[in-house]
Amino acid sequence: MKHKKLIGLVVAFGAAILLAVNFTGVAQASYSIDYTYAFNANQGSSQRASHSYIIMHETATEASGRNVAANMKNNYTPYTAYSTFVVGDGGKVYQIGQPGYVAYAAGNANGYSPVQIELQHTYDKAEFAKNYATYIELARDYAKKYGIPTTLDAGGAGTPGIKSHLWITQNIWGDHVDPYGYLASMGVSKAKLANDLAKGTTSVGGGNTTAPTTPTKPTAPSNTNVPAGFTPENGTFVNGDTEIMNRIGAASFNAAQGGYLPAYTSWKYDSWKRVGNYVMIHHVYNGVHVFLPVRYNSTAWGTFK
Repeated sequence: MKHKKLIGLVVAFGAAILLAVNFTGVAQASYSIDYTYAFNANQGSSQRASHSYIIMHETATEASGRNVAANMKNNYTPYTAYSTFVVGDGGKVYQIGQPGYVAYAAGNANGYSPVQIELQHTYDKAEFAKNYATYIELARDYAKKYGIPTTLDAGGAGTPGIKSHLWITQNIWGDHVDPYGYLASMGVSKAKLANDLAKGTTSVGGGNTTAPTTPTKPTAPSNTNVPAGFTPENGTFVNGDTEIMNRIGAASFNAAQGGYLPAYTSWKYDSWKRVGNYVMIHHVYNGVHVFLPVRYNSTAWGTFK
């Protein structure tokens, strides 16, 4: 069963997706763009976005950049979330939506952003360093292309610039808080992100930057975090062929919506509970209780190990 956030009706592109981007006056980018998962003429929005924001996200699930991009492409419907680009797999860029057009990843802010960028959630420090450098460079390149300031999270809703998803939540709409929690776990503060976007510095762990301080890849969670009423069980759920929306703070479909667990990716958990006709599993991420529905009646939506 699919649990997807209704974000808006998406109509088809009126023209084929471009196969290249020309950055007038911009030095040759150190990255290349992979179009394997770019939407075709029948996918994505045909609405042009205003040139107000570049929006920065992170995927919130441990999956390769390629898998996240493939999930957006292969599971597209007019009601599912997608971004313009996914950065991952050691600094690769996967295009999904067409730059300049609305992407559906930030609710009521979508119409103001010609480019929205997802960062792969990895705990491999070497991979992260390459991803981060491209994340910065890509955002700066498209900010220059669309005449958007490279200031981060500045001002209110009427102030253009590069914006985090958290800023969108605080100033326009929604309940997402990325990418700061993940970046902090890898040694990148908000101040460093702002400095790097403004000045074009991208290194992690060298020069005037701060090296990540032993980020810890999640292992089997401790039962001390198990919520009341949940049965302790350390395990891993491997999703099936459909993304699943998780919930934050409470084991309820009325709780705040978190991110999606993409198809065929895994999710560590420390406990489970039957909630009505559903089974929900639980873990703690950056101090936040996160709940994922994984079974309806007797039908599991993936496998367990």
